[in-house]
Amino acid sequence: MRALWQQAKNRLHAFEDHLTVRTQIAAAVAALSIVLVGTLAAGAALISYRNTAALIDSSLTQIASTTSGRLDRFMATRQQEIKLFAELQPMQPLWQGDPAALRRALESLQRTFSDFAWIGFADTEGNVVAATGGLLQGKSVAARPWFKQGLRSVAIGDVHEALLLASLLTQRANNEPYRFVDIAVPVHDAAGKLLGVLGGHLDWNWASNLIKDAEANDGNTNTQLSILSKGGTILVGPKQETVRYGGDDLAGILKAGVGTLHETVDERQMLTAFHVGKGHRDYQGLNWIVTASQPASVALAAAISSAQTILAIGAVTALIGLSLAMLVSRRIAGPIIAITGEADRIGRAHGPTMLARQSGSAEVVQLSRALRSLLRRIGLAEERTREAELRATENAMQLQEDMLKLRQLADTDFMTGLMNRRSFLAVADDAVAFCRRYKRNMATLMIDIDHFKKINDTHGHPAGDDAIKRVAEIVSQSIRTTDKAARFGGEEFVVLLREIDQETAALLADRIRTSIESATVRHGDIVIPITVSVGLALFDERDRDVQDVIERADQGLYVAKKTGRNRTFLMPATDERAARAA
Repeated sequence: MRALWQQAKNRLHAFEDHLTVRTQIAAAVAALSIVLVGTLAAGAALISYRNTAALIDSSLTQIASTTSGRLDRFMATRQQEIKLFAELQPMQPLWQGDPAALRRALESLQRTFSDFAWIGFADTEGNVVAATGGLLQGKSVAARPWFKQGLRSVAIGDVHEALLLASLLTQRANNEPYRFVDIAVPVHDAAGKLLGVLGGHLDWNWASNLIKDAEANDGNTNTQLSILSKGGTILVGPKQETVRYGGDDLAGILKAGVGTLHETVDERQMLTAFHVGKGHRDYQGLNWIVTASQPASVALAAAISSAQTILAIGAVTALIGLSLAMLVSRRIAGPIIAITGEADRIGRAHGPTMLARQSGSAEVVQLSRALRSLLRRIGLAEERTREAELRATENAMQLQEDMLKLRQLADTDFMTGLMNRRSFLAVADDAVAFCRRYKRNMATLMIDIDHFKKINDTHGHPAGDDAIKRVAEIVSQSIRTTDKAARFGGEEFVVLLREIDQETAALLADRIRTSIESATVRHGDIVIPITVSVGLALFDERDRDVQDVIERADQGLYVAKKTGRNRTFLMPATDERAARAA
């Protein structure tokens, strides 16, 4: 079998040796054109398809987000209206006054804001004192959730049916049941005493009208909108009152807040975007989920058509390339023959060759003989070039090593091995920018050796140097690898703590302090006890740069020194003592 394969290869090579360059170039260019054009066309079609699909997802997401925003803004406005009405000064005499006058005021409010199906005021015992249309007047609503919550604060209730109130309202023409959203606010007198609860029932029909209006203005995309409760039940839309999402699917939607998904509905592939309402201004939101869906076959029709068009253009281009291949090959073959003759003339003047014989076509065989002599000189030049490159590489590596050592010396305190002030401030500025951009926490410690002058005066400056080195060693061992410590000069140190809260920073600062307190400095036969005072400051968004944080930590150090030393003091950003200390 191996012999047959070798024989076939030999015959193929013999066949290639008899083919002209023009013929082989024509075949190669034609094949290359087909492959490249086909690949580019397929890639362009795929990119076009994906971009169109992404635009559709973005459009659906925009529709869902806009509709969700309208829902939240509507609810926020209604909540504000009820709250402002409850706080109106002219209403103060009416809450405990004539119920008839109060009812007229409530009915005037209802006429102004017609989306409220019912507005009523209940006293602290839950008895309805006055209500629009007299509905439920004199009845007790003490057991209703909206009343209980409204006694404490502004309350918003989710969509529900109110059977008693619905039975008193006029039956709708389409016999659809009434569903309401409750808004309740506590009512106080001028002295702040609780008088009762003002409650309003929003007719949920406004949400259905909002969805219809959004669907009518979707740009003829046949988008289908739905509103779901935070429990996944459909409030507005097809299959109303049924559960559309549950379990992990619902949890993922609520966690993401906004996004797209592909789902199967009634055996149809659908593209769906969702947006979870988070409220607007004072309105906290009920986590209503707005979905915007389109059938995949309809939504992606343009993308499929675009991809097909690009593929068709690619096929036509490939055919044109195949036709041009023959013309191109004629022009390419002529220069190759000329180059072959010149290379043969140059190469033969320098003795033996170092290139193996090549085959494949008559022109290539001739060119191979010419280049054998030429490449002998090229090989020698390459060897010399390689040696020069090797020497240059060695010199570059040595230079890089020297630069690294110089950089390390420039960034490090010579005595402690910690960062110096210049390198620390550069790192700290980057940390502040990171905290400001990503809303992260950061803290700074200012550490100063207590009575350091006394150590120098009593035991000499070498003993003071040993104390500085010992403190630097304890600080380095106490912090995390992501934290940075530096010697700012003399006996003063600064520590940058990243990704840390106030409590943890205070614990770490105190651990450093107690570790130093329990340590001793040995200088010859002398044992020197040392303590430090620590100032702690946390990054505040109002800080202009790291200097503000360091200055606040330094003020905390000042307070620690003045209040007894060997202690840690947290300097808050708003502490008035900071201004006095400065």
